[in-house]
Amino acid sequence: MPSAAEPVPPVTSGSTGNIIRLDRRPSRGLRRRRTPPPPLLHADPTPQQLLAETMEAHFLARGSTLTDGPTADAYRTTLDAVQLMLDGSLAEHLLGEDQHQHLSGMLLGMRDAPDEL
Repeated sequence: MPSAAEPVPPVTSGSTGNIIRLDRRPSRGLRRRRTPPPPLLHADPTPQQLLAETMEAHFLARGSTLTDGPTADAYRTTLDAVQLMLDGSLAEHLLGEDQHQHLSGMLLGMRDAPDEL
């Protein structure tokens, strides 16, 4: 079997090789179905509520919810790890103070999403 580093011969029309084309869109039967976003939970939502509903929509699209305690804990743990990465980037001077504060503020808003639902 050839190495992944070796070039693959071009696929010609009529070829029946075992090559999966990545430059084409999947056939209609294989396309990922998009579910419509759920309706807003609040009549006049605040920016924080809109963010929470956006995060929840991402989880719902994958068959989960931030209203589930263990899922919300895992979500917050992941965001804590991202914050740790940002703090390390600041310490290594890869991020400036302004960028760190901006991104940390965004994470803080995301972290509160389960409480807003």
